[in-house]
Amino acid sequence: MNTAESTTPRSFFTWIVDHPKRILLLGIVVMLALGSFLPTLEKDTRSDAFLAEDNPALIYKEQVKETFGLSDPLVVAVVAKPAQSGLGSTEPSRTKNSIFTPLGLNAIQEISEAVSGIDNIDPERVTSLATENNITGNEEGLVVESFYDGRVTDQDQADAVRSAIRDFPLYQGTLVANDESASLVVAEILDDGKVEATYQDILVAIDALDLPSGIGIHVAGEGAVAGYMGSYIDSDASRLNPIAALIITVIVFIAFRRFAATLMANVIIAGSALTTFGAMAFFEVPFFVITNALPVILIGIAVADSIHIYSEYFERRAKYPDESVRDSIVESLLEMWRPVTLTTLTTAAGFMGLYFAAYMPPFKFFGVFTAFGVVMAWLYSLIFLPAAMSLLKTPVSASLAKKLVEENAVGKRDLFSSLMIILGQLTWRFPKAVVSVSAVMIVLGLLSATQLIVNDNRIDTFHSDEPIYQADQLINERFNGTSNIDLVVETNEAEGLFEPEVLRKIEALQVYAETLPAVQGSVSVVDYLKQMNRSLNEGRKDYYRLPDDRDLIAQYFLLYSASGSPSDFEEEIDFDYRIANVRITLNDGNYTNNKEVIKALDQYLVETFNSQALSGNLSGRVNLNYHWIKDLGQSHFLGMAIALFLVWLVSALLFRSALAGVYALIPVATSILFVYSSMVVFAIDLGIGTSMFSAVAIGLGVDFAIHTIDRIKVLYAQEGTVFGALEQFYPS
Repeated sequence: MNTAESTTPRSFFTWIVDHPKRILLLGIVVMLALGSFLPTLEKDTRSDAFLAEDNPALIYKEQVKETFGLSDPLVVAVVAKPAQSGLGSTEPSRTKNSIFTPLGLNAIQEISEAVSGIDNIDPERVTSLATENNITGNEEGLVVESFYDGRVTDQDQADAVRSAIRDFPLYQGTLVANDESASLVVAEILDDGKVEATYQDILVAIDALDLPSGIGIHVAGEGAVAGYMGSYIDSDASRLNPIAALIITVIVFIAFRRFAATLMANVIIAGSALTTFGAMAFFEVPFFVITNALPVILIGIAVADSIHIYSEYFERRAKYPDESVRDSIVESLLEMWRPVTLTTLTTAAGFMGLYFAAYMPPFKFFGVFTAFGVVMAWLYSLIFLPAAMSLLKTPVSASLAKKLVEENAVGKRDLFSSLMIILGQLTWRFPKAVVSVSAVMIVLGLLSATQLIVNDNRIDTFHSDEPIYQADQLINERFNGTSNIDLVVETNEAEGLFEPEVLRKIEALQVYAETLPAVQGSVSVVDYLKQMNRSLNEGRKDYYRLPDDRDLIAQYFLLYSASGSPSDFEEEIDFDYRIANVRITLNDGNYTNNKEVIKALDQYLVETFNSQALSGNLSGRVNLNYHWIKDLGQSHFLGMAIALFLVWLVSALLFRSALAGVYALIPVATSILFVYSSMVVFAIDLGIGTSMFSAVAIGLGVDFAIHTIDRIKVLYAQEGTVFGALEQFYPS
């Protein structure tokens, strides 16, 4: 023991081992108290969770939702299976692989009714062939009526529905597949916070229906992705966390060959995890998508502290078998508390860097609660663990004791120790070569980092054999797509949408949008007016165009309301005919592609569309994703920079040396650059999940540097020279 050592740590650790039952009781009470909040922990798998509440794009989206009632929908694809599509038909050649059969149309009717009855679904906003109206004309005027009402009993009725859809371009690619093999049931969600339960309710409701074998069902859409994500997280956690715990358990047991040590390592892990997630629940912070990485990080950090303490303890028991267990524990803690504390402070500082730099709430909370978990692991390791050790009095394994004695007496090493000795000898004998190689690796890493592509597509989170992934692929292939942009057009006065010039500009906007990559179609009030104009002109195709007269446009709306419902257009126009929504549909959810669409539309609005009397603004899922993924790219590297700065600052303060802080950064920064380089080589984009790689590297990587620097510092004090310290650190 160093004579200059303060008596305070010794007194503290002595008190702990002398009062183990009190300490254990207190630790268990804290675990149970915070753990009791776990049932209230909620998941938030929405994309919107990555935007701050005051983000202009999110605020505007809520305003659009209030005006038009639009949300991220759940979409049910009703598909005619090729081998069964002609069942029940007297004319198979007309119905091969077609949804326009009695079986297909009746299935759409049943699913629409079942979905409408689910609590969190707006029954007035379920859109399908069974709920939408056809627009035709006769001698008396405009006729607005259902495509079909009730059950379809024969193929002639189904053919009539098909003919009506073919004469109504608006629904081609939107409600009906381009090849007519499938149709959609689109459901608007009332409360986005309940989307996971709603998704499960839809699956249960559809599963309860007695649908024919010739009909396939696929559930997709952003609402389904958010809903499925919750169960996906649970499934991943139920596999990943036990596997990680099992691996840790096996490693600890192999290292120490004692069940008690293995058990206590797991208890420390449980203590840090339970208290962390309990604290999240207490402060009403939800479990986000990226929070799934937190347990694994805590497992790695918590078990490292336990292993360091047990390693020192068992080494003392082997060296000094006559020493009391109580004294061995205290001496082990006196040896290890400083490096364990140093690594805790630097690791927590690194994660707090995420909190200070991140703009998105999930990353801020991830940073602060990971730091909290690291501190809890430290507390349980230095307080709870020694108390338990004093009661368990775990003896050192005979084989481990023999190995330790041989290593100290005759220098006998195992394979791993021998390998580390060789690496160490190379390191301090050829420092210039090691530094040169490392410098080259760092430069290559920096160059690679500049090639890193920021991209995210939530559907790619799932395996290609998952139902949600297959549903998304099917809809993107056969329909206009599952992604959308809402472009809101505002005029300066009520009934401004009656102006032909305004409508022509909206039409031109739609034409331009449909020239952009991945854009497959668009829907606005213009499409309905074209259909009305054609219907009132004997159904002639050359009249599928906008009327040129303001009064005639107003009359069309009046005629429609006489036979249909004014609420039929509530997703396209507001009550005062002042604001219109254009929904643009894309079949690609990748940020790298969609950002070009957003930029092009923004430019078109500024340069061509907007005027003193008319303005357009972007909203919708693709626009929101553009903003938060763009923020991800910007905030990620800033967060890493701040995290590394805090690691340097804390290390420099703890070691009282700015150079020591730089040394602590070298392995961490190098590992991060290696991660970036690997991502570039393997074409892995920087997205929500992969952005956690560097955070894990900081959290786990800094420990090695701190332990190394602290040990060399102690050896330097003993030997008096750097070379002497390195010779002791890497003994021959």
